[in-house]
Amino acid sequence: MKIKDIIDLPLPGLKESLEYGISEAEYLGKEFIGITLSNGDGIILHVNPYSDEIIGAYLMTIKQNSEKRLIGVFKYEGGNTYFIYEITDLVDYINRLTNERVVYVEVIKDVLEDFLLNAVAR
Repeated sequence: MKIKDIIDLPLPGLKESLEYGISEAEYLGKEFIGITLSNGDGIILHVNPYSDEIIGAYLMTIKQNSEKRLIGVFKYEGGNTYFIYEITDLVDYINRLTNERVVYVEVIKDVLEDFLLNAVAR
């Protein structure tokens, strides 16, 4: 899947966050973009920033979900525990976020980046 396949979906702030996130990921040579939603959940995109290819998509949330495939459990040092699940149909998932909006975007690095690289390699 390509970034262009999701950039115009009806989620407020998505287009701007993807444009910025891909640009920063390319500049920094990073593979993960984190998009924080207004409900507190996050969408993690595993990307090739040089080809605008989406390699994988993941939901990062504090809520357990037995219906989704668990990729891993990440605990920030001294902070919250997050469950990371695979999103199998990203277009459908974004289309169902009718009452949400993007509030923040960042290129993922450091400890969470290392965790994700190991988790998706399994």
